[in-house]
Amino acid sequence: MKGRRGLSFSILAVACLLIPLLPADPAHAQTMTFIQIGESYKECAPAESVEFKWFLYNDYDTAFLLQVSLNVTSGIGWTSEIDQPITVLDYRESAIVTLTVSADSDVTSRDVNQSVIFRLTDLNSTSPDIIMVSYADTKLIPVWGVIAPGKNKLLGRFDNPLPEPFDTNYFTFGINLMIWAGIALFVAFIVQPVAHLITKRTKSDIDDRVLKILKMPIFVLIVVFGLVSSLTILPLTDSEVAFVFNIYGIALIMILTFVVYKIFKEVLVYVGKRWASRTNTEIDDVLIPVVDKVGGLIILVFGGVAIVSYLGYDITFLLAGVGVGGLVIAFAAQDVLSNFFSGIMLLLDRPFVEGDFITLTSGEVCRVERIGIRSTRLYDTLANNLIVLPNNKLVNDKLVNLTEPTNETIHEVVVGVAYGTDVSKVEKLMMDIAMNNKDVLRGAGKEPVVRFNSFGESSLEFKLYFWVGDFTAKYRVAHELRKEIDRKFSTSGIEIPFPQRTIYIKESPKK
Repeated sequence: MKGRRGLSFSILAVACLLIPLLPADPAHAQTMTFIQIGESYKECAPAESVEFKWFLYNDYDTAFLLQVSLNVTSGIGWTSEIDQPITVLDYRESAIVTLTVSADSDVTSRDVNQSVIFRLTDLNSTSPDIIMVSYADTKLIPVWGVIAPGKNKLLGRFDNPLPEPFDTNYFTFGINLMIWAGIALFVAFIVQPVAHLITKRTKSDIDDRVLKILKMPIFVLIVVFGLVSSLTILPLTDSEVAFVFNIYGIALIMILTFVVYKIFKEVLVYVGKRWASRTNTEIDDVLIPVVDKVGGLIILVFGGVAIVSYLGYDITFLLAGVGVGGLVIAFAAQDVLSNFFSGIMLLLDRPFVEGDFITLTSGEVCRVERIGIRSTRLYDTLANNLIVLPNNKLVNDKLVNLTEPTNETIHEVVVGVAYGTDVSKVEKLMMDIAMNNKDVLRGAGKEPVVRFNSFGESSLEFKLYFWVGDFTAKYRVAHELRKEIDRKFSTSGIEIPFPQRTIYIKESPKK
């Protein structure tokens, strides 16, 4: 049909060029050629337009004033525009008049019927006007390509094969609904299991994840589409049709948002984390958790905005309201936002990562379990407690990361000996004790060191500095070194004094 229509239009175009070249014949019959190009009935989708065209050729030996007007009988939400409402046709001149019919995005009327009136007025005489009437009928195609309302067709194109009285719209509705239910069950129990068997044979698990995500949305989409397409077979009113299509559009947006959200969270983030674990750079390890947490929220927000826009509300005012409301919320939820941005900073700056051991300002030694957007979970290794701290406290406090740069750490043992003890002997004994402990490191720059620290009130104080390969073992190694120091000092006759005071009582002179 489209090919024939294009061919006829081409022939008319060639005729428009050739007719003025023909020689004038005074005895020829004077006529006004009037042809409608294409069909007088067309279908139009919401927020789109269709065109109707007419060809006129003046074979009179006089000029005519052409006036084109419309007589619209129905069509709420439709607009019509003629490109040449007034024009002059001289002898052997032609014109193509185009009528553009447009439907609003929220059009509720199913169709628009128009009578197109062509009035030709002879400019050189007072003869009666020539009036020609044509028709332009436009019918609405519902959004999303659903079957047009009121058509008694199975799947939008096939006639109901049942005899009367079972060939009505209501029986067609029931049959169409059963057909779509069968399609949904066939896809769920035949097509998807077969697709799952195919994806299981591939080396990658990405296709399995995508198939798992799409399984339920595809089933729901078929059911919803089948229900809406079946409902539109019924002779519904304009308001009922608009309501059905609104529900259908919202359902499609929600399904699409769900699919995008799940693919983002379970496929893209999964691939990103797996890729980040194979690279040596740390920037991807930082950005992917941030994208994971923020990206999902953005997808949900866009889905909500799409629903609001689909319902016909002006998003500009909505965004302005959101901006004002955001300022109010920002003042009311300063702590929440502070913790949120502090969580982002912890993920970007990375003073510690999950699994690191840190020392809090309060003294607890904790293992980082999870860094969240609002708070961080810490495991107190000594008290066997789970500590939940707001992120802004961790950002502002002084923390000691025991895991960085390595697990190796230095520790000390303090001991005092009695005044008069041989200092060199004490130093040698403590050094031998440290060197004989298997957990004390002896590498370059990490050898044990004994220092004569200070003169105490009742003893000479010495400090033994030593390195261990794992900071979690420093308390155990210090315990072992103290036991050995006590034993060696006892057998060597070195006294470890306890604090003591000598009090002198001065007697007053007798009177």
